[in-house]
Amino acid sequence: MLVLDTSALSRVMRADSLALAHAREHSPGELFLVPPVAAEIRYGIARLRAGSRRVELLRSQYRRWRALLQWLDWTEPASDIFGDQKARLEARGTRIDDMDVAVAAIAMAHGLGVATCNVRHFERIDGLRVANWAATRP
Repeated sequence: MLVLDTSALSRVMRADSLALAHAREHSPGELFLVPPVAAEIRYGIARLRAGSRRVELLRSQYRRWRALLQWLDWTEPASDIFGDQKARLEARGTRIDDMDVAVAAIAMAHGLGVATCNVRHFERIDGLRVANWAATRP
């Protein structure tokens, strides 16, 4: 079971064949959406020219995927994990976007991994299981 990060969800929304193939490997209820990803997707759509065909297509795809994905809340245990992970990363001199740390923390608090097309960032988080949706299956 996996939380989709913004890069993975963006690719399935754009009907990327590789990302869709990864998504099809999971049964309903095995893929999850978290608030930071939803916020980043909404921000990305909001930045586009209002009323354009692309905006309408992306909004439609977001609604479709939102209906398919289970929602996970940011809980107090996720906040604890976020703080610990961010402090570890900072102590090592490693910086990654707070939203990525938040996605990872929420996934870890729920005992899940993260599906991403940006493995380089998520591999820096201790104890996180990372699924590379930019890679083909062996």
